[in-house]
Amino acid sequence: MRESWSRPYPAVVLGTHAASALVRSLPGRPAVLRVAELSGGLANTNLRLDLDGHPPVVLRLFQRDPAQAAKERAIHALATERGVPAPRLLGSGDDPETGLPFALLEWIDGQRLDEAARGLDHSALLPLARSVGAALAAIHAVRFDRSGFLDDSLAVAEPVDAGGAGLIGFLRHALVDGPGGERLGGDLAARLVAFAKREAGLLDRWPGPPCLTHSDFGGTNILVRRGPEGWAVAAVLDWEFAFAGSPFFDFGNLLRPPLGSRPGFADAVAAGYRAAGGDLPAEWRRMAALADLFSWAEFPTRPTVSDAVVATARQRMTETMALWD
Repeated sequence: MRESWSRPYPAVVLGTHAASALVRSLPGRPAVLRVAELSGGLANTNLRLDLDGHPPVVLRLFQRDPAQAAKERAIHALATERGVPAPRLLGSGDDPETGLPFALLEWIDGQRLDEAARGLDHSALLPLARSVGAALAAIHAVRFDRSGFLDDSLAVAEPVDAGGAGLIGFLRHALVDGPGGERLGGDLAARLVAFAKREAGLLDRWPGPPCLTHSDFGGTNILVRRGPEGWAVAAVLDWEFAFAGSPFFDFGNLLRPPLGSRPGFADAVAAGYRAAGGDLPAEWRRMAALADLFSWAEFPTRPTVSDAVVATARQRMTETMALWD
């Protein structure tokens, strides 16, 4: 789904000399032998650094919102403590050349879920889907007392309503008061707001507490690899959008096409989630589709948004409303 999307600004280009200055905190102060850009990210720059006498690392430079760097570093530290599948944080600081905050992360061997899934048949994909569900249950096991955006200590600094009233209010803000409606088309925006008024109350039926929500839990941010028992999740990447919310934001993102369209994938994810201790109500699929509307309504409001992103948002909004037909 994201194949036709483009970056709003170019990736940072670093040579080996500049990159070497950022890894001096690692044991042995290794030199960087090679720098390679990693695919998948559309907002920040992620580079693989091959080092002299040290395993490779990932250098992550925070371009979209540098203020999120401290929060993401805290999440990596929390992940190590709580068994959340994320790379270990090896170092951090500010790049003197670009002025951007950065993180040095453990290199995890693996393949992006969206790429790996394309070549897997039904018998291999469903065990992998169960592993994805188990990984998501580990993330959602981190609980909060209220929903909202997190500060750099992972406290809820800005409470938000992630329920039905919150969705209706956000759709009005994005599509009526903001530029999203004009970009999507006024008729679709009006139909979507009316739809939310009728159906968004379903989100309020979730009885569980707010949990750690990755908020970009899709195939490009999930690394998988094949082991003796088959394919499984190796790590979950890119935590800059994480907040305290409900499980349905992550399920909605994960089940976007094409993964969500694969036969049996969603049910296998749910089975893995429940087996790992996660709780899902009977109507979790519709709740996930509703929660995902927060994202689809936000995309067209961005100052720089491509026609491809707007077209995808329009398609997903229409398909979501069709689930109730």
